[in-house]
Amino acid sequence: MKSHDPDSADRQMSPRGVAVAALVGTTIEFYDFFVYGTSVVLVLGTLFFPSGNPLTSTLLAFATLGVGFLARPLGGLFFAHFGDRVGRKNTLIVSLMMMGVATVAVGLLPTYDQIGMWAPALLVMLRLVQGLAVGGEWGGAVLLAVEHAPPDKRALYGSFPQFGSPLGLLLSSAVIGLFGLMPAESYAAWGWRMPFLLSVILLAVGVVIRLKMEESTSFVAAQANNEIVSLPIKEIFRTFWRTVVVASGVTLIAHSLTLLVSFLPSYATTTYDLAPGIATTSLVVASAGAVLALVVMARLVDGRDRRRFTLVGGVLTAVWAFPAFYLPAEWGAAGLMISVTVGYVFLIPHYAALSSFLADMFPAHVRYSGVSLCYQLSAVLGGGLLPILTGYLVSRVGGASWPAAALLAGTGLITAASSLLARRVPTTGVAPVVAGPKSLRPAGR
Repeated sequence: MKSHDPDSADRQMSPRGVAVAALVGTTIEFYDFFVYGTSVVLVLGTLFFPSGNPLTSTLLAFATLGVGFLARPLGGLFFAHFGDRVGRKNTLIVSLMMMGVATVAVGLLPTYDQIGMWAPALLVMLRLVQGLAVGGEWGGAVLLAVEHAPPDKRALYGSFPQFGSPLGLLLSSAVIGLFGLMPAESYAAWGWRMPFLLSVILLAVGVVIRLKMEESTSFVAAQANNEIVSLPIKEIFRTFWRTVVVASGVTLIAHSLTLLVSFLPSYATTTYDLAPGIATTSLVVASAGAVLALVVMARLVDGRDRRRFTLVGGVLTAVWAFPAFYLPAEWGAAGLMISVTVGYVFLIPHYAALSSFLADMFPAHVRYSGVSLCYQLSAVLGGGLLPILTGYLVSRVGGASWPAAALLAGTGLITAASSLLARRVPTTGVAPVVAGPKSLRPAGR
């Protein structure tokens, strides 16, 4: 029999502390994920996919981003299953360790010149592991923050893990930019490896912090009430499939952002002969601007109709898509910086509302599975297939950028339309609903 510790409650993390802990872990995972994406722009193409054309090498390397995104739904479903069955905390610790080990391993990989085709094959495999790990990360981190939050601050605390993406991008871009100051030969020889290898420090910090977190109170309550189901994903498809379709559409632009933060800098530096350093500088400025915008926006969501925020993010993304790809051609480095920064900031209203929006659309006993499924299905489309399709279409039209702009605008419009279909999600949230052709009705009924 367990003895009661009267001081245990005092040692538990506050809701804000849990949200911060979720933020730290998410930042580390996205640092690892973005270190790869940013390195594709600078060096991975020529080292692992050599060809006579720099743009071709870059497009081949860029296509490996899609492998990571395609793996994310599998990781999301795997970790979500155990997150809904045995708890959120332990699954997040495992996902963080997988991500960290895979990232460090990329930094240790021999190049194409050293081991031939094994180099790109191993690189793709490690990107696959990264995708599996980050697939289980976002849903669990969001739920820990939202499920510990007071009812009137679910959106605010739920937005904490959302800072992980811009902060991870900011940190990864800053570290890569720092090592990019090395002489070109030294950077190509070994300097590019250091941002990957430094992930071992972040991994240790993240695991320690996550070990100190408490399990989600909503999950503990679901366990106590015997609500845990043996196959959560089956319950999701049986009862909430309409919600999954609409919410996946709402989430889409969170992943099509890859076209702005990875493809556009890569395309601009190779097509317009810009200095490689401008790509990382643009990402640093953009992610810093996104963090500041998210600080402001996250405080505005609670108590308001969240679909308005996701709708605005979708519309702004659609409107900005063609100017974003036009400005670097006309204004060079300054145009690239403006394009990436404005595009990222325009996404922030959507980003601030998304986590609590999704969390409140599913009951606690299948929430991890529902949130992860929606988020990762959109990752397959927006982050997996979209980069592959973009690279193919751009190469087919002789390197012109308009297919990329059109695809980005299309994802913004899909998100906006899906937001209109989703009925207002209440701040306290419970029953998910989507709009039908004649009326608003509960999802799955």
